[in-house]
Amino acid sequence: MLTFEQVIALSDEELDKVPVMERIALARQVESQRAQLRKEDAILYYQVMNPDALGIHLSTAKEIPIVGGNRSAKTESALAEAVIQATGIVPLSLKNTYPKIKLRAPIRVRIICKSLTNTWEPVIKRKLQWWEWNGDDDQGGPNGHWGWIPKHLLIKGQWDESWSEKYRTLSLTNGSVFQIMSREQDVGDFSGASCHLIVIDEGIDPARYRENLKRPIDCRGRIIIPMTPPDDQSASWEAAWVYELYERGLPGQGKDPDIDSFTLFTERNRVLPKDEIAKTIKDMSEDQKEVALHGRFLHLSGRIYPTYTERKQYWCFQCNKNMLVLDGKTCPTCKSENIVLYSHFLEPFEKAFTWPCIMAIDPHPRKPHCIVWDVVSPSDDIFQVAELEVDDTPTVVKKAVDDLERNLGLRVYRRLMDPNAGESPTTASKVRHMTIRQEFDAVGLRCSTNVSDDRFTAQMKIKEYLKVDPRTMQPRFHIFNTCKKSNYQMLHYSWGEHTRFSSDTRNPKPIPRDKDDDFPTLTGYVMNDNPSFRSAHGSVMTVTTQGAKKRQESVRMRQHHAHP
Repeated sequence: MLTFEQVIALSDEELDKVPVMERIALARQVESQRAQLRKEDAILYYQVMNPDALGIHLSTAKEIPIVGGNRSAKTESALAEAVIQATGIVPLSLKNTYPKIKLRAPIRVRIICKSLTNTWEPVIKRKLQWWEWNGDDDQGGPNGHWGWIPKHLLIKGQWDESWSEKYRTLSLTNGSVFQIMSREQDVGDFSGASCHLIVIDEGIDPARYRENLKRPIDCRGRIIIPMTPPDDQSASWEAAWVYELYERGLPGQGKDPDIDSFTLFTERNRVLPKDEIAKTIKDMSEDQKEVALHGRFLHLSGRIYPTYTERKQYWCFQCNKNMLVLDGKTCPTCKSENIVLYSHFLEPFEKAFTWPCIMAIDPHPRKPHCIVWDVVSPSDDIFQVAELEVDDTPTVVKKAVDDLERNLGLRVYRRLMDPNAGESPTTASKVRHMTIRQEFDAVGLRCSTNVSDDRFTAQMKIKEYLKVDPRTMQPRFHIFNTCKKSNYQMLHYSWGEHTRFSSDTRNPKPIPRDKDDDFPTLTGYVMNDNPSFRSAHGSVMTVTTQGAKKRQESVRMRQHHAHP
């Protein structure tokens, strides 16, 4: 029988003369060799399990928070990235895209897990050992993988030869070293030698994180944090600091260039069966589902406007609320097909700037003055088209307002001011007994404080406007995606947090947190003013042709930057 090397040397004509059974045997030999290579060098055949994880491997940021649901492939992706950097082996699927700047083996890698006995031994170690199969299919199937550390990079090809139980280190033949630690260790244990890469599985407390943050400095290293936030209220506030880090790395205005944040959804994991996911979450609350599947931070579950969303979600008209729909067809609670995708955060469109507009301002003596512009559509829907923060005198505020309204060509027919702040005495004016409203009046920015400050009524109206209208299949309140700060605050405006030991069934405190409330409060003033297109249309200010042209150009520029 011909050897594999002899077959390769044959021409096509000569190969056709080889007996069929001999060719079949050779094909089986090739397939066997391929299967063995896939087992002993699994990292070479690595493919992302979640398509949203691809960016993790392409990122060159210093800090990479990965927030995701259970089994969303967040830890798997982080470990594969660590092995790629430590071995210098780029998977075939990433051959043409993986950043070469990250290939500098040998390197020192630190992996920090929740527990050495409950996480490292039964879970993470098995994901690294080349002979261990990780997956639901039969060994070698498409829905799983062998351990990521290649056999040929272990000393004598043996794990025990490379592994030091005393120091909990794994030494590879190319000089790279993995150090395994637990977040249960003392803060001082995390000091010492520098690291090129640190993987902190499921997060860590701020003190230990700060200590690890020092380790990669001298070698321009990186930190990866894959985690699913805790699903109980008391522990969620302890993990809230990670959210601040995660948020700084999200795309958009103000993104930290040294941080890249990624969000992985469980249902996007290609190897997980959808029916099994549905069974797992069927008895969970909506908040618990968001944590389990999407990695939503539970400390935000006390949001005052939980219906508000910047991403596409499903609204069920039968349940009259947003629902987590996995199949995109039926509501998992009532089984209704009367569902629709919606979002409150949308791109500007030209027509909106021609509608009557209300300006609302919240003046403040010790922080920037906040201002919003809301337009009223012919169907009495409300669109926030602009926002502004100005930390200066009323004169400067007036100029900034005029410039914005002129550039957008807004038809402002009414100006509102926070009645509590507006009727308070000003400390900046030399005129005695002058109020803040009168101070703004003096520079030509005349606003009415004759508006209700009833917070409860405002919240009820906003919640109604956030619901999806069954006739238009859209919410009645939207925010243009140029209003970044308003969007942020609508997503974070929440009730006062529970005490740490409060039960899961306790109602939220009825007092909002004194944070992230400026723009939602202004929206409340607009709602309490009961704006309507008919009442506003006859009293709108005229718009010059020049203003309209500037508005059109502004909209075109925003759309160009959004879709270059």
